[in-house]
Amino acid sequence: MSKIESNLFNFFKIGDDIPTVLMGVINLSPESFYKSSVYETFEEVREAALKMISSGAHIIDIGARSTAPKSPDITVEEEKSRINFVLDKLLQIIPDNLIISIDTQYTEVAKIAYKIANKFNKKMIINDVSGLNTDPTMMDFITEKNIPIILMASKDQPGDLCTMEEIIEFFKNTITHLKNIGYNQNNIILDPGIGHWVEDKTYEYDLKLISNLQKLRELQRPILIALSRKSFIGEVLDIPDPEDRLMGSLSATAISVYNGAHIIRTHDINKKLKDIIKMAEALRRYK
Repeated sequence: MSKIESNLFNFFKIGDDIPTVLMGVINLSPESFYKSSVYETFEEVREAALKMISSGAHIIDIGARSTAPKSPDITVEEEKSRINFVLDKLLQIIPDNLIISIDTQYTEVAKIAYKIANKFNKKMIINDVSGLNTDPTMMDFITEKNIPIILMASKDQPGDLCTMEEIIEFFKNTITHLKNIGYNQNNIILDPGIGHWVEDKTYEYDLKLISNLQKLRELQRPILIALSRKSFIGEVLDIPDPEDRLMGSLSATAISVYNGAHIIRTHDINKKLKDIIKMAEALRRYK
């Protein structure tokens, strides 16, 4: 099987022979499961983003709607307002080579973010946890504007696919549809959807997905893993509070990188994370 490599925007490379890409999480949603990741003022967002960038973040992922199970819903207008509140100011201070990811399922939110990013000539990608199912117009928008997409495996609800076989089938069908409407295949990043998104998806499914991550290689697209402090870690280690799940997150991250993850979406970008990733990359080369 050939090497996996993608070159977003003709300057941002992701792939097998490239160091793992770090994506830092900025939550603007008080409803989120991990309260320490929530930032309520622009000053807090600014401080957190600049700290992540100085620690090695290549992408900053900004989300204004919690998709954790049982989180209260908000309107699209509220989500737009939260994004608009910080994005204009933030894009004025970040480096030109940093990519902004907008974590949204809605085209209206994506359009506002794209307008702001374009205003400052910044590069943007969309992180859609619904796998482009919640708002069908998102496909046309990202195709028209040539915006890279992080495609999370989802069918009826975000993250509801439990087995690698289901996930691969979903990705194949969605990639084919995107190809048929003229979307640039080089812009697709795959996220298998680790996490307790639906009631019947128990932690064992997440463990199996991480253990079998290499099966996604048949699709020849970069793989993103988002597992930071999630509930499966708490269930394995009997740690109910996300605040105390850092070591479990680092362990699962190491295995994910060893098994082929190219991008790690995380709340914690620090020397510990970078060391475990570098070690996992070294071991992977001799797999």
